[in-house]
Amino acid sequence: MLTQKRTWIALALIIGSFYLLFRNIKFADLAGDFSHFHFVWLLPALIIYMFGYVIRGFRWVILLAPIKKCSFKSLFPTLVIGFMANNVTPLRLGEFFRAHLNGKKEGISRSASLGTIILERLFDGMAMLLILGGSIFLRHSASTPISKNIETPAKLASFIFGTAFLVFLGMIIFKKKTIQIINYLISHAPQKYHSPLEKICHTFLDGLQILENIKETFLVLVFSLAAWTCEFTAFFLVAVGFQLAPEPIHYNSAALLMAITNLGLMVPSTPGGLGIFEGIGVTLLSIYQIPSHTALAYIVTVHMLVFLPITLLGYYYLHHEGLTLKSIDQDKKEKA
Repeated sequence: MLTQKRTWIALALIIGSFYLLFRNIKFADLAGDFSHFHFVWLLPALIIYMFGYVIRGFRWVILLAPIKKCSFKSLFPTLVIGFMANNVTPLRLGEFFRAHLNGKKEGISRSASLGTIILERLFDGMAMLLILGGSIFLRHSASTPISKNIETPAKLASFIFGTAFLVFLGMIIFKKKTIQIINYLISHAPQKYHSPLEKICHTFLDGLQILENIKETFLVLVFSLAAWTCEFTAFFLVAVGFQLAPEPIHYNSAALLMAITNLGLMVPSTPGGLGIFEGIGVTLLSIYQIPSHTALAYIVTVHMLVFLPITLLGYYYLHHEGLTLKSIDQDKKEKA
């Protein structure tokens, strides 16, 4: 499924990241942090976090509606399998698995499915930037230490996501011109690639059709904000369990922490962001002068909350549908 080289590189990155995180940590301190953790807070955190995926499922129904009216019941297992695959494969390959599986199940173009998934990521980025901006604007004293240190990265991220959104919107508004440009570029490729490239590019444009409808576009953004609100609420509840909230980690701080860690993970990295998520989180929490062992105990717990349930549910759906990641990958290659 994956080249051995890629797997070893990802493993090396994970091991290296965790070595750097744990090298100066006394395990007795970590054990003490976990012994004082009120595990009862994990239950509401888990329920709220998983509800965020239900929201994502309905959001995908909206995104796919211009192409085909798909049911939530059909799309949700595919969505979860895709997120599970992101957690166990490097470079966010789960996005391609999800696009292929949905295309096969629903009888629509894989490229169109991938277009909707790329739009999802775009809306996710914009939602997190809005959450980031809202948290900074509210200016609670607990969130100020982080907000002062992220102005430049936040501006850069805003420029990237804003530009990408305008490009996609322009491709839809000036669809005829876009198709002319695509056809011109394809005409310079070898003849044998003309037909497949035309099909991929034109069906990919179909996946962006939701941008033609202002009401539906706004609704997708609202759903994105709701999904990420569920996630940073889970961050906050885990902080309550570690007695780190409401001080030094306020609700605003949890929103900032969630947004920054997830924006960092949008760049393809290790499977599930293992090691990278912890590194970003511990670095941010150090701004609050939280002891490194407590920060690590907290961020590891948060990561397991966002990693394990969706991964296990994804494997359940994979088994329920009689599939394996290897079989999806092989089928994807055969259809390429």
